[in-house]
Amino acid sequence: MASQDAAPDKLLLGAMGIAKEAQTPKDVMSRFGELLKSTYGIDQVIVKDKQGQLGTVDEFTINTGKPYVDNSLSSYSTFSELIRYYNEGFKCCMVLPIAKEGKSFGTVTLLSRNDQIFTQGLAEMLWVVSGLVSGEASVKFEKDKSLSLARYFDASFNSVLPQLLVEQKGAIVKANKSAMNQFDRNQKELANESLADVFDISSEEISRLMGGMPVSAYGRESRDRMFELTSNRINDSLFHVLVRDVSPIREAKAKTFLMDNSDVEVFIALDLNGRITWASENMERMLKVSKDVVIGKSFFDFVENQHAVREQVGSSKGTYSGHVSFNFGNDIEIGAKLTVLKGDGLMSCIISTDYDRFIKSLEKNFDDLVSLSNESIIRVDKSGYILSFNKSAERLFRLGKDNVGTQIYAMCAEKESQDRLTSSMAIARSNGFISDVFVNMLDLSGSQSIPCQQTIKAITDEKDAVVGYLVVSRELLTKRELEQAREDRNRLARDVEKLKTESELKSQFIYNISHDLKTPITNIMGFSKLMLTDDFGPLTKEQRDNISIIYDESERFMQLVKQILDVAKLSSGIVKMDLQTVKFKDIEENPSIKSLAEACANKGLEFRWIVDQEVPDITADPNRLIQVFSNLISNAIKFTEKGSITVKVYRKGRSVRVDVTDTGIGISKEDRTKIFKKFYQLKRGLVQQKGAGTGLGLSIAKEVVNLHSGSMSLVSDVGKGSTFWFTIPITPKMKKKTMQYNRSEIQEQH
Repeated sequence: MASQDAAPDKLLLGAMGIAKEAQTPKDVMSRFGELLKSTYGIDQVIVKDKQGQLGTVDEFTINTGKPYVDNSLSSYSTFSELIRYYNEGFKCCMVLPIAKEGKSFGTVTLLSRNDQIFTQGLAEMLWVVSGLVSGEASVKFEKDKSLSLARYFDASFNSVLPQLLVEQKGAIVKANKSAMNQFDRNQKELANESLADVFDISSEEISRLMGGMPVSAYGRESRDRMFELTSNRINDSLFHVLVRDVSPIREAKAKTFLMDNSDVEVFIALDLNGRITWASENMERMLKVSKDVVIGKSFFDFVENQHAVREQVGSSKGTYSGHVSFNFGNDIEIGAKLTVLKGDGLMSCIISTDYDRFIKSLEKNFDDLVSLSNESIIRVDKSGYILSFNKSAERLFRLGKDNVGTQIYAMCAEKESQDRLTSSMAIARSNGFISDVFVNMLDLSGSQSIPCQQTIKAITDEKDAVVGYLVVSRELLTKRELEQAREDRNRLARDVEKLKTESELKSQFIYNISHDLKTPITNIMGFSKLMLTDDFGPLTKEQRDNISIIYDESERFMQLVKQILDVAKLSSGIVKMDLQTVKFKDIEENPSIKSLAEACANKGLEFRWIVDQEVPDITADPNRLIQVFSNLISNAIKFTEKGSITVKVYRKGRSVRVDVTDTGIGISKEDRTKIFKKFYQLKRGLVQQKGAGTGLGLSIAKEVVNLHSGSMSLVSDVGKGSTFWFTIPITPKMKKKTMQYNRSEIQEQH
């Protein structure tokens, strides 16, 4: 475990390392969790992402956007997961949200077997660092998103120049119509080739091209034609390659047709000093400035950061390419891609003003690249009739060629899903798309219901009229499981309520019966005592012995009835708590404790009562607290034949802890799991221990501690003695529904 002084530096350096090495959002979170574990000695780290099973405390943390800290886990913790962590031996917990700008990626849960370690300062620092990690997770998320988006790109480019979508090593994925005309190949033929099949270009030149450097190459089949290739990265594996025919044979035609009629590029010629000597006719239409106004002026005067751009153009060898902001004196700022081609005595500039719209057009349309998707995609016309589907949809829904031309609504499992799909398409027609639509679809081979989450996107023509829809489906296997779990939970809730009612009736019955038994037992004890005092005349020795047995057994029976009444009261929640200020040093002087100390001495046992100086006064019911001490100490006396019994009181965090330790027979592992149950008595083998009582004392003691929002347990080895311990919060946290208490006492104390 790192020192507290060095820990923040180690944490920050580690977070920077995560930013460099992690590949995915979950990888970021996992590395962050391991970093926290190694830096602060955390016992266990649990990483959960949005695709995993998030618990209630995870949802709470994500919704609030803040860490959740519980430095004192108990069986009364707020969330069920925290109770489970407590049962697994953890003392404190901190849940960190991994989220950025409202977008959550999951949580990192830190668990420690030590309590009170997540101080406010540590929690605030971890929150700050988790914000840095969340930012990195966001970057990875957007990267993954762009990679996913690239799978759906379509190469329907608006530019009149030949353009290609190319993979990292040069394989051609898609070409626009200009490229197909340029190289006299159809789409399928080009998609089976690479750049090296079309151009006289080496693998090293392809690597330079993918690195952002322009490359010149002859056509593979026509050596008299020279092409200039420039690329733009779409994601890590996909590139947009712009092809320009720069051969002298096509220069005049390209200048007349391509330049003056392009909808996305403006062409400008410069002399070597950077003055504009010529501009294409579409300049006024594209840049809102007449070419007559700019001819003769320095081109770089219209460029933002002109000195930096001039230096970059001057230092480039042959071609410069970059994104630049222009202002041609009309107070209109235009962001565009600038490409400068250097020649003998002149420079040719290409301003691609519609580059962003080109990227959007790749996202808007859709065709054969859909087949690469792992999600099920079905294309339908505007009336809902199926036109095509990809391999994933074919596998998921068992679609075949015969299903082309049928309505997609027939694939819905019930009318509710049909209505939801119909209304979702209407929304997509108006808004362009709709996501997170839950529909039950059918497996057409076996009519099995498949819960799906769908995204529906409208397909438009060149006039933005809706001509169909893309229905993207993702199977939700867990939806059926959740519905089944919900039914099981409701059934269990009903069973629990029934058992609770039966338990309450049973407790009330026991309470009533026990209460009714007190009167006759009291009478038996009273008359027996009168007879023993010779109020009804002298008794023979035999009569006196028999009546003594009646009195002793009646007294024992009365104690049993009182314990049963206590259990019934505790179970029904009608116990009245008399909260007062309690000093543990004063409890030693209580008559009940004194009598127990005397019982120890009579049995030859040493009795010790130790209270640390740091132990503060607490707020509790003193009589109930003495009842707990009496039960624990009397049990220790029963099962200890020699040695000592020690009561030690000390502070532990926000509570006071009491250990009652004996040197008795100890308790087996099997008995330890049952010892706090009602009516359970210690046995050795099949024989009940000598001195065993009713089996209610420990159960009552634990219930009283629970009423004080404390906890009780034990540590024991057979033949080596036992330690029963319990904790009581220094300030009360008792629930109004489970008890009554003296309000005036609390007001006096606070």
